[in-house]
Amino acid sequence: MESNNLTIKQEAFCQAYVKSGDASKSYREVYSTSKMKEKSIWEISSKLLKNIKVATRLKELKSKISEIADKQFNITHEEILNHLNILRNSRIDEYVEYVEYEFPIIETTTTGTGKNAVTTTSTRVELRKELRFKPFDKLTKEQLMCVESIKQNRYGEIELKLHGKDWTIDKINKHIGFYETDNKQKNPPAVEVNDEINIDARIKALLDKSKGKK
Repeated sequence: MESNNLTIKQEAFCQAYVKSGDASKSYREVYSTSKMKEKSIWEISSKLLKNIKVATRLKELKSKISEIADKQFNITHEEILNHLNILRNSRIDEYVEYVEYEFPIIETTTTGTGKNAVTTTSTRVELRKELRFKPFDKLTKEQLMCVESIKQNRYGEIELKLHGKDWTIDKINKHIGFYETDNKQKNPPAVEVNDEINIDARIKALLDKSKGKK
């Protein structure tokens, strides 16, 4: 049985791919891969992306998604890229602060011995500093946007996770079609996350491309 000139599984693969952008993951969701190696899954899913019918359907689906976003949310390419760029520039040190607080220390002193022993107790205050997460009301809208998850472990400690930079840069590339549908998709250009100058220049180029600039 075919739908839109595709088999049912090819259509399901396309639907999964436009959601995740991951060919191997989409292939595993649709096809039986329990006995397949990761390399084989990657090779077959990459080949499937090149299938003319599949490529045409993906282009159609992406166009529909873009239309829906424009009509319902009025989201432009530039806005999406700016949003992703905010995630890319997030820094964990912006979410913590040193807090000074008074810590009471109880001191006990004993003088004399036996029945003549006298114990006195006194309390002094020591000023300490502690690194803590900032309260949410101290975070900007952009900073809150960058938080992927917050959880408390069994020791009562709070763990905060920001959206990954590698993931964000990959999304930027895929969003504006930086990865072509040919063999370049197999080996996307490597990006040094720590090379901020290189990344900033690249992001600017991507934003210009989204606006149609050359």
